Amino acid sequence: MISLTLTPHLLLLLLLIIPAFATRPLITEDDLAILIEQVGPELARTEAEHTPLDIRAFYGSTDYSPSFTDCPDGSLIRRSTEGLSSQEHAYLDGRENITRDALISLLDRIDLEDFSASEFIGSNTSIRVGLAFSGGGYRAMLQGAGVLAAVDNRTTNATDSGHIGGLLQASTYVAGLSGGAWLLSSYVLNNFTSIEQILATPDLWNLTRSMLAAPVSFSSNSKYYDSIFEDVESKYDAGFNVSIVDFYGRLLSYQFFNYTDGGIGLVWSDIADSDPFKSYQVPFPIVHGLAVNQHEAYTINTTSVLEFNPYEMGSWDTDVATFINIKYIGSDVVNGTPSDSSQCVTGFDQAGFIIGTSSNIFGTSPLNSSIVQAAFLPSAIESSISDLNSNSSLRNVAIYSPNPFYDVDDNIYSEGSILTAIDGGIDGQNVPLTSLLLEERGVDVIFAVDVSADSDYTWPTGSSLGLTYDRQFLGNSPAMPYVPDQNTFVNLGLVKQPTFFGCDITNSTSDTTPLIVYLANYPYTYLTNTSTVNLAYDTSEIEGFITNGYNLATQGNGTVESEWSACVACAIIHREVERRGLSHTDQCQSCMDKHCWDGTVDDSEPSEELYTPDYIIGANEYVAESSSSASASSHHSSTASAHSSSALSSSHASGAFATATGGSGSSSALQTSSSASASPTASASASGSGSGSASTSASASATSSTSGANHVNNYGGFVILAVILTSIFVSL
Repeated sequence: MISLTLTPHLLLLLLLIIPAFATRPLITEDDLAILIEQVGPELARTEAEHTPLDIRAFYGSTDYSPSFTDCPDGSLIRRSTEGLSSQEHAYLDGRENITRDALISLLDRIDLEDFSASEFIGSNTSIRVGLAFSGGGYRAMLQGAGVLAAVDNRTTNATDSGHIGGLLQASTYVAGLSGGAWLLSSYVLNNFTSIEQILATPDLWNLTRSMLAAPVSFSSNSKYYDSIFEDVESKYDAGFNVSIVDFYGRLLSYQFFNYTDGGIGLVWSDIADSDPFKSYQVPFPIVHGLAVNQHEAYTINTTSVLEFNPYEMGSWDTDVATFINIKYIGSDVVNGTPSDSSQCVTGFDQAGFIIGTSSNIFGTSPLNSSIVQAAFLPSAIESSISDLNSNSSLRNVAIYSPNPFYDVDDNIYSEGSILTAIDGGIDGQNVPLTSLLLEERGVDVIFAVDVSADSDYTWPTGSSLGLTYDRQFLGNSPAMPYVPDQNTFVNLGLVKQPTFFGCDITNSTSDTTPLIVYLANYPYTYLTNTSTVNLAYDTSEIEGFITNGYNLATQGNGTVESEWSACVACAIIHREVERRGLSHTDQCQSCMDKHCWDGTVDDSEPSEELYTPDYIIGANEYVAESSSSASASSHHSSTASAHSSSALSSSHASGAFATATGGSGSSSALQTSSSASASPTASASASGSGSGSASTSASASATSSTSGANHVNNYGGFVILAVILTSIFVSL
């Protein structure tokens, strides 16, 4: 009998030979090597002019393990039929006074024609803006960071002409899931800091090392893994179930939270106690996950959208319709009433555990296979997971136990002692729209950033919007504007330029649906279609991604489309214009004509050329520097002048971020402010003006009947085959 020992190298060999038999191109050898590699490189850092954040101490526990305390009076749960919580109502009242002035300032700076912001908004008008950041691992986090920098008036030059800095300050809500939750939590839990400050802080977002590699505060990987094991073991010893998500959340925390010991005692409910939040200076943050029944396939028909906000955890889905005070999740409750009034739990809402829940792709095939996990997880971590949880059906999901919904009437999760949860995008709803679509929240416009991997080439195709649209007809989701099928998104170029959905409220499924401004990942100056499972990014990739996101949000600082900042303003006021029965100005009507989807459908199979987009502005110099920028797709370039310089200096970077501004030669939003050398003028390709031609980047992928492939569709098929073949080899 032949006996073979499974090693990372054996599995890697299998993964590399299997694509020859696969039905479509998946991920590259570089992507696989990153996934299998147990530690990432540590690259040299350069000094940055922006002041790094100080390491923060805790105002809560310094222990990962939850603790026990006296319970508050009354029930810990409420039903969503009551509407928003009293705390959220109070926050919105306080936030409204801030956003009203911020909106007037933003609109005045944009200077719409024939429009007075102060007269239109006045002292009573409420216009609510929501920002939504999709999942997609580090790809989504970095591309989304460019957008977040663009809408933040603290970013250098973001309030110059052609820019949209201040939109963040004027927003009421911000939502994220998975990689978007990594971005959101980095912003929120580091005291609502700016992207510039994050990049200037050495221990934050140091993606030049894999999350599996020890931070510089540890002398070795083994000490790092021992420390994480001890953290998770303390929770286990306190009587709580643990899983891979606890370990995963601790790994993430060391990359995203600027606190001692990787934010070991940082909890989600701490957000409500932070000074910027208490003074209503920031948008109300929301993270999505999914509650699941493990015996069912994870589709929009079977999953429940979980919401985590500063006050509550729960679901608006009609068959759940329950929220629990997030500070006390982990408490033993029966229909919301504590079993022992002196034994409520605090600290279960550990911040790393929450974002680990939102990004938990280990709960689905193929990453729920212990064989696959053994191929890329360090053996110390893999064995630690097995030591603390030998239950194969529970080790790969986030475990909320005791069940916060136990014995709640008309709640599909009311039975059993455990609530299980996974990545918020596994059912295909990879853009966190559901919470922002609620009529109770009164959002007027959602800027939806989609960095999904819907196609073989890892570009979005609008699939997420289609699934959330379909889900409303299952009776579990709020109303949403009409959107077309994925082929139409691709064929009509709705992923190539910003596209508005729901422009005519009289032709929507509800008269309360927000306008959706859809911003799809696309190569403006950089190829941002890397694999979701990339565990490390070098400095040129980080720079290229964030620059590309900035260019997406600003349309190349107005050089792709000179009226874009005005169109953003028109989108913001659009619902209020409709409510008053007014007509848009000629300028705004031109924006609506250009960006609104007019209902045209082309559901034919997209041509191969639409899968490999050209740069809209032109490749910056990072493309040549980056060893993995080619990703899965073949790209082409021509020529156009692009003047590049940067302000988003990074303590991890060897060069400056560059915002390419097309052929106009106008100054970049991101002027250099570090000791890194400024970017030279780049000669690169122009593939068009961005005026809405049909050329786009994505293929038609899954429809609602095949939801759930979003996070893993670019590697799942042949990894599963690899596992099968490996099992055969091992049994020989």
